[in-house]
Amino acid sequence: MKKHKGGFTLVELLVVIAIIGILVALLLPAIQAARESARRSQCLNHLKQWGTAMHLFHDTKKQLPIGSRAPRGSSPEIPRQTWVMHLWPFIEETALDAQNEIDEDFYLPPGTIHWTLNGLTGKFVAIYYCPSDEGIDLSVGQYQRRRGNYVINWGNSKYGQVLEPQGKAPFSHVKGDRSKPRKTKFADITDGTSNTLLLSEVLKAWTPEDKDWRGDIHNDDGVFRFHTTLSPNTSASDIIESGWFERTGDPKMPAAVGASNAQVAAARSRHTGGVNAVLCDGSVRFVADDIAFDAWQALGSMNGQEIEVEE
Repeated sequence: MKKHKGGFTLVELLVVIAIIGILVALLLPAIQAARESARRSQCLNHLKQWGTAMHLFHDTKKQLPIGSRAPRGSSPEIPRQTWVMHLWPFIEETALDAQNEIDEDFYLPPGTIHWTLNGLTGKFVAIYYCPSDEGIDLSVGQYQRRRGNYVINWGNSKYGQVLEPQGKAPFSHVKGDRSKPRKTKFADITDGTSNTLLLSEVLKAWTPEDKDWRGDIHNDDGVFRFHTTLSPNTSASDIIESGWFERTGDPKMPAAVGASNAQVAAARSRHTGGVNAVLCDGSVRFVADDIAFDAWQALGSMNGQEIEVEE
């Protein structure tokens, strides 16, 4: 009698393939969740580094860095800048700091070398970026620079708002005057450094052109800040000056046109269910999208005498 060689029948092979497909379908979400968890942890680490840099700056200068500044009226010599370049020496970017001219506008050399990313604001710095966001850098046109995901707390006021709220944020302008950035000391944070936000996240623009300022952290006109007038990852629109954003159709990035002194931007991320943030005491936490709005606003002010915010 002939012996038949063992093997799979077609039916058995199809069953095995089906089982493998089911197992992959079951495992894929778990793998994706694990990857996102790792990205979220890396994002928290970046924020921790920014928080440490803020503390080192304060130890050296006896105040936090400026949020932003620009010339106005009788002060034409004031350079346009944001907080980012002032922290370069404290995030181990001493080479950038050594080449910088701190009395020069960010959009002029050496900050920006026109038509290239060769200026100091165009240099890649890893901790500018959340690994979960796929936005791109501003790399087309005359004024090219890096965008970023980490921004400072502008609290419960609009950008350029003249009337200051009772509870002020660690970063703002005095009575809306861009030539007068607030000079905040930790001693001014009477609500407690563990109850006041220092930095959180935003999402970067999708376009490489200089017509969407979201995540434009070097630009005093850009979205280098977030506001607690909007809850994290809200479906309500950010308000941005006309001509400087694009409607992408991304529900994570709603935006609408507003006056230059009425701009606001929510803390936003691609993490599931919330945003990462660092508090003024240097601690980091994940803030859920469904945080009570009054608690979120309380975290936005440094001296509003609000109730203590629980973990």
